[in-house]
Amino acid sequence: MVDWELVERRRTKGWDWDRIAGDPKVGFHVEEAAGDRGRALRALYYQRRSKSKRSASPGRTGSDFPESEERRWTLERVGAILVPMLAVWFVLALLVPSPVGAFVPAIPDLLLALLASVAFLAFALLRSANRWNPTIRNSVVAGVVLGLVVAGSFGIAAVASGCPTLTSATTGEPANFSKANDPAWTDGGVPVFFFDGSTACPFCSASSWAMSMALGAFGTLSGTSYDRSNPGDSFPNTPEVVLAGATLQSRWVSLHVAESTNDNQITAAPTTGCVEPAYVNSYDSHGYIPFVVIDGQYFHVGAMVDPAKLAGLSPPQVQGQLDNQSGPAWNAISPTAYLLEAFLVKANGGQPASVANDPSVAALLRQIR
Repeated sequence: MVDWELVERRRTKGWDWDRIAGDPKVGFHVEEAAGDRGRALRALYYQRRSKSKRSASPGRTGSDFPESEERRWTLERVGAILVPMLAVWFVLALLVPSPVGAFVPAIPDLLLALLASVAFLAFALLRSANRWNPTIRNSVVAGVVLGLVVAGSFGIAAVASGCPTLTSATTGEPANFSKANDPAWTDGGVPVFFFDGSTACPFCSASSWAMSMALGAFGTLSGTSYDRSNPGDSFPNTPEVVLAGATLQSRWVSLHVAESTNDNQITAAPTTGCVEPAYVNSYDSHGYIPFVVIDGQYFHVGAMVDPAKLAGLSPPQVQGQLDNQSGPAWNAISPTAYLLEAFLVKANGGQPASVANDPSVAALLRQIR
């Protein structure tokens, strides 16, 4: 019995009909009286192909005709489309995390989908004897094109929703801050200070004191309360200033907070709109907290104040040391608070002078690009 799929593969490789007919794997046998083997095989091929076309009807599928491989949705063909589509989408979302990755981030969502599709394609190819043919090659091309279309569609939808255009390229700043060459993130014409965290997180709890101290230098911070981190986590009962629900009356800074208030379990805080999740997905894809963004250009992931320095202290005791500007809590918190003030002054073009002229702030300001 002739292996017509193998005949198709031999033809795509440029074999002539005589060579194909002489290949024992093809399984073509002909009477000697029939003459030229290659000519006989070619005649049978086109006769069969013509018959298949005449016999085709809506009730029959491509599986009835082995030569109609282009019309068959095999597992390997589906995988050959999915892998390049997701690969292109992943790369674009990684390079342009917003707007392309604003709704579906490269990490972890697209990466997991890509790995799953690679495993699916590998499984399909292991089951197939026909692993690389024109159909598969065309499917790969279609997948690349589809990836560009899908990624572009998500990017356009994100831009239409107001998502910012962010870059994945960053440079280092003092104290493990980073800078991205992004458009300024402003609200009401002033730079945004965005904090993403959880009251249960000891690193958020310790860092909250530096944030509240820095924000207070630019206006009146109200609506805060005292709490402590999860008593069952590392650095249990770290004292904290809760910023969820806080308001800042300031002509220099707009405060945005996404903070979960469950102090017994670290949970993700809901973000609003398209802008906040765009920054989280772009620069904190692993979900580490606290996460701070200043003016859309400066950001920090992780602890800014060591919670071990506040061990055994109550919130009023920490606040008392900050008011007196002395003690171990003051020594642990004030350097970060001054650094945050310096970034906010930088975002405001050197203003306000009352903060910029503070010697501790001025020294840090000179280190910020």
